[in-house]
Amino acid sequence: MRFLVDGMLGGLARWLRILGQDVRYDASTKDNELLRIAHEENMVLLTRDDELYRRAIARKIPTALVLGETEEERVAQIASTFGVDLDVNMAETRCPECGSGLKETPKSDVADAVPQASLRLYDRFWKCTKQNCGKVYWVGSHWNRIRQTLEEAKKLAS
Repeated sequence: MRFLVDGMLGGLARWLRILGQDVRYDASTKDNELLRIAHEENMVLLTRDDELYRRAIARKIPTALVLGETEEERVAQIASTFGVDLDVNMAETRCPECGSGLKETPKSDVADAVPQASLRLYDRFWKCTKQNCGKVYWVGSHWNRIRQTLEEAKKLAS
């Protein structure tokens, strides 16, 4: 399943990418362009805009009106509606920033892009495969917050 996310849901786009979903997001894309892309590329449109949602429904474009106020509520809604697995699998996780794939990369290859403390503490790193992005990720202390958010989303989704 491929998602197209409107400009009000950048956080949700990042979460869905972490969960391995194919997500297209550009905060500057206008409504008519979102509708065109969703239709032509057979994508599910996710929006908080009631008018855009109604326009998508009228054009028979798969869509969801995202109602949650918190990221946990939003992630839970999409997981429930579309069967998104709420467990992170690093083999499937996409770059939260650009949506490209991630590739496990030796520590020595990312030494210039990672804080020295993280190099000392962690052994596994993943790098975005998109050349002009190239962000580096690792399962560090911030993963406790990620796990908590996803655990809360799981509770809400069930």
